[in-house]
Amino acid sequence: MSTVEPARSADRVAGFLCAFSLALSGIAIVRNPGLLATVAILVALVAVVMTRTHRTLAAVSVAVGGAAFLVGMVVAVLTGSTLY
Repeated sequence: MSTVEPARSADRVAGFLCAFSLALSGIAIVRNPGLLATVAILVALVAVVMTRTHRTLAAVSVAVGGAAFLVGMVVAVLTGSTLY
C-alpha cells in the first residue's frame, strides 16, 4: 500500500513561487536581466527549501532563472539596453 501525504499549504505556496519565478525569468530576458533574473533565482531557491513534493519543479525554476540571466545579459549587451 502506498501512503499519500495530504497537501500542505507550504507545498501550495512553493508551487506558486515556482510559477512566479518562471514568469519573472521570462520577463528578465527582455527587461533588466541583472535584477529580475537574480530575483527569480532567489524566489526559486526559497521554493526549493519550502517544498518536498514540488522539488523537481523548483529545481527547474532555478535552472530556467540561470538560463534567463545568461540569455538576458546577451540580449542586453547586443541591443545596448540596461543590464540593471
